[in-house]
Amino acid sequence: MTTINVKNEKLTYVTALTYAIDRDMLVEEYYRGFARSATLPASPLSPYYNETLASRYGYDAGAALTQAVSGAQLPADTVVKLLVNSDDSLRTRIARTVATALRSCGLTVELVTQKTADCQYYLSMGWYDLYLGQTRLSPNMDLSAFFSSSGALSYGSLDSVSLYTLCSEALANHGNFYTLHQNVMEDGRLCPILFSSYAVYATRGLLTGLTPSRDNGFYY
Repeated sequence: MTTINVKNEKLTYVTALTYAIDRDMLVEEYYRGFARSATLPASPLSPYYNETLASRYGYDAGAALTQAVSGAQLPADTVVKLLVNSDDSLRTRIARTVATALRSCGLTVELVTQKTADCQYYLSMGWYDLYLGQTRLSPNMDLSAFFSSSGALSYGSLDSVSLYTLCSEALANHGNFYTLHQNVMEDGRLCPILFSSYAVYATRGLLTGLTPSRDNGFYY
């Protein structure tokens, strides 16, 4: 799952970030079919993904984020730092596109690119406002590592007692995933973007119903 993680939940524009990201464009432009756009923090192929709920937080080219920035009354010289791991060239290109989208909505964004070791240090020190990250979720779509105070993915101020409790309740009763996802999106500190997928390579006739990627010799 690729997400934007928000360090400073006190900035009131964060819950509007989801409306600024054209996920379908990112999937088409950068993944060529090997990803699915995701508005909620679960795979769109998962039974826990509610399309009706997801539609409430999708891309909106209108004034939603611009209004949020104005409402936050940020000082004119406020610079929002978007951190990304520069060792992943694809992720870096996506970060540039996201930064451009946020700027068009009224934010002054500085893209901070760091190699893996330095990126980890920046995360641990909290030297960022937004972080474009990528992680692999377990099949049960457990988000606990984001919201536990000791979670491996809980950088900055991402941890939350209430959201961690909702994670536990969702794992105990799948019917609670709707409530968990709704609260995650309304909270704003985690903004899902997409779930990537993988190619399967095989000799002709061994498997059927597969579409080779462009870098596969069988594509042409």
